[in-house]
Amino acid sequence: MNMTNTLIVMALIAWCIQIIFSWFQIRRFNHAFLSLKKGMYLGVGRSKNKRFKPRVLIAISLDENQVVIDSVIMKGITVFAIPKPISQLHGLSVLDIIPEKVFPNEPSSQSALTVALTANK
Repeated sequence: MNMTNTLIVMALIAWCIQIIFSWFQIRRFNHAFLSLKKGMYLGVGRSKNKRFKPRVLIAISLDENQVVIDSVIMKGITVFAIPKPISQLHGLSVLDIIPEKVFPNEPSSQSALTVALTANK
């Protein structure tokens, strides 16, 4: 096998590994999303796509009074990002949530939270 064939085979193997790891990441987020406490509204927000910046996904669950009963955030560049709860949001009304105060130094998280809160309006 010459060098070109070796590089092609290595690229295909890397691509297949990326597909498998992406599948695991999607499964982790779906599991976290499905385990959210069910409310009247489930919102999902995603940060804007910037190359080489961590992507942020936020899911929130609101009750009938527009109060956050559960939430989850998943951020990272790699497929090893793990969903985590956003405990500072729990019990807050939608009107009281200011993304800039929840995530003061994270514009991507602010953007994702804004989208999650306004996606259904």
